[in-house]
Amino acid sequence: MSRYRFDAFVFDPADGRLEHAVTGESTTLRPQVAALLARLLESPRTVVDREALCRAVWGEKAVVDFESGLAAVVRELRQAFVELGGTAELLETMPRRGYRLLADVMPLDLGVGPPGDMPGSPNTRRLATRWPGFVLFSLAGAVLLAGLAWWLQKAPDPAAGDAEPGQAALAVLPFERFGAPGTDGTRPELLLADSLLAELWRADLRDVVLIGRATLRPYQGREDVATAVARDLGARLLVEGSIVRNEADWQVTARLLEMPGGRVLWLDTVESSADVLPAGDIAARLAESLARAWATQAGPQALQGLGE
Repeated sequence: MSRYRFDAFVFDPADGRLEHAVTGESTTLRPQVAALLARLLESPRTVVDREALCRAVWGEKAVVDFESGLAAVVRELRQAFVELGGTAELLETMPRRGYRLLADVMPLDLGVGPPGDMPGSPNTRRLATRWPGFVLFSLAGAVLLAGLAWWLQKAPDPAAGDAEPGQAALAVLPFERFGAPGTDGTRPELLLADSLLAELWRADLRDVVLIGRATLRPYQGREDVATAVARDLGARLLVEGSIVRNEADWQVTARLLEMPGGRVLWLDTVESSADVLPAGDIAARLAESLARAWATQAGPQALQGLGE
């Protein structure tokens, strides 16, 4: 089984060892993480759908919560890249589609014959004849990899999903809830986030790519959810907010943040005296307000940082 060179790493699928080719630092990936990376290496720079990745990691008959399980394995692989001196952006999330490895891949199998081949044998002579060509090929590959590394440093960081240069990925986080707890079993903080995501989809904000809720599910409950989503998923924009239940009404505040700094680009508050939180109505009002601000002020401010 061949080892593979990609970006700054060398990966051996036989034992799951991932090594930084320059520093020599290495780690051994868990079997599921190693299987994920091996499958991605089969199709470099190509979107591999979630179903194919789940089959590669768990097989056909495993009973697993694939959505959250796959996100956790992806997060672990990105963390391994970072810990060895690479970047999490090497693995790109394609919302509702799958993942893409942003690297060229080169097998490191030299084609050496069986161990029984001795110096002077025909196999050894053929290998010696091919060796100068292989050295030239390796040097050319090293030059290409160096050029690729320079280009990646100069190029804009890829945003999540289908975002291209000049576009921004946006994630809507669950709202924080304060005040009296609900008694009807609903979770308005999630319902409002889903409703707002749907309204923003209809609003079709210019140069914005939305990240679906399923992709965000593994991050629920984390104290560093905003930072983690921005770092792992490439989200340049986050919508967060709060739901306050007073004795007489509901008060919902939403904010649009530019990451990673957290600069507030837009903020609005909506109130309602309904007994049950009217998530759809509030989401529509917030989306309309955000769309107006995006078209006139927030959008130009955010996109200016993307090269516009």
